[in-house]
Amino acid sequence: MRRYALAILLLLLFWVQNSMAAETRAYSLKELEELTLKVHPGLRKAREEVRKNEAELRITKQYPNPQVEGTVSREKEIPGPETGVGYTVALSQTLEWPGRRARKQEAARFGIESAQKLVTNEELSVIARLRELFYRVLADEQFVKVARENLDSAKQLLDLVEKRVRLGESRQIELIKAQVEFYSQEREHEKARTTLTGDRQVLNRFLLENLPADFAVTGKFTAMDEAIPLARWREAALVAHPLLAAQNAAFRQAESTLSAERQAWMPDVTVKVFHNRDIDLKATGGGLSIPLPLWNRKGGEVDKAAAARRQAEADLGLTRQELETKLAAQYSLYTVARRQVESFQKNILPQAAESLRLAEFTYRQGETGLLELLDSRRVYRASEQDYYKALLEYWLAQAELWRIAGGGI
Repeated sequence: MRRYALAILLLLLFWVQNSMAAETRAYSLKELEELTLKVHPGLRKAREEVRKNEAELRITKQYPNPQVEGTVSREKEIPGPETGVGYTVALSQTLEWPGRRARKQEAARFGIESAQKLVTNEELSVIARLRELFYRVLADEQFVKVARENLDSAKQLLDLVEKRVRLGESRQIELIKAQVEFYSQEREHEKARTTLTGDRQVLNRFLLENLPADFAVTGKFTAMDEAIPLARWREAALVAHPLLAAQNAAFRQAESTLSAERQAWMPDVTVKVFHNRDIDLKATGGGLSIPLPLWNRKGGEVDKAAAARRQAEADLGLTRQELETKLAAQYSLYTVARRQVESFQKNILPQAAESLRLAEFTYRQGETGLLELLDSRRVYRASEQDYYKALLEYWLAQAELWRIAGGGI
């Protein structure tokens, strides 16, 4: 008995494990966003740029290495027969001017800040792309659901027409029409399922195959967010957009570099100490070595840095102009998509549903023919399909608007 009980227990555990493994995992948008930020290769590349700039800061903090010099010579006293060995040992250290050194380090810090903001901007682009793929899968699931419902309705209608034909209440041609309608909806259902499978594969590939093969997504699709005026989107973009912040940091970096180059005409000082021993002399001393800025006063370097500063300033203004232009254009698309969805929800869908209800009622009462019912069903199906397409356009427009605004809202 114990063996039987143990075998039954093991079978139950095996069944529970298989049931749990077979359960489809549904991922929310937030979960997928967190996963994307971990695995997307484009983000890893952008983060390495930050590390390069951090290394540049360490380079600017390094001091020049000291230099050791030594000479050995065979010496002979003149006049006289005495001979011996002489040598010289010297240690020199170049000292950078503190002001120029500080400006270089300041420029490197602004470079780090700019690279960090560019990472944030890349994250926005990646998340916006993920949202596009996510909402496409959500829309596909709605299309499959609608196609399944339409197929079930076509099957019910086919059964009803077959019954009427058998009873002599309808003609054979109506059965043919019902069969054609059923096969058409069967094809539409298969097409919707194939599209869903393809878009799910695209989403999983975007996430580097980190999702199980039978994953699903969950999230709101038919409920729109609160409408936000363009002024708030624009304010958020100008305040928080990482691309603007990156350009501003690059401009300040160019200013610091220009300041460093303007101080570069003042040469660095080299401090030197030495010990010298000759056949008849010992000497210990020190000195300074300063290059004379007669022929090269770093004018070319200053002009180059000034041009780079003007370029950075122009890039900052150009980025702001392009941002505001794109924001206004995208907000128009967003507004149009939102109004279309509202029109479907308030007017088109309710009227199409009521028209279909009346057509089904009159057909069952024998007051109208099958053709009128099929026409009403086609109108309702087309309205429903267009409604979900409008919803998809709305969410895609909002995702792009969110990206252009820098994720500030």
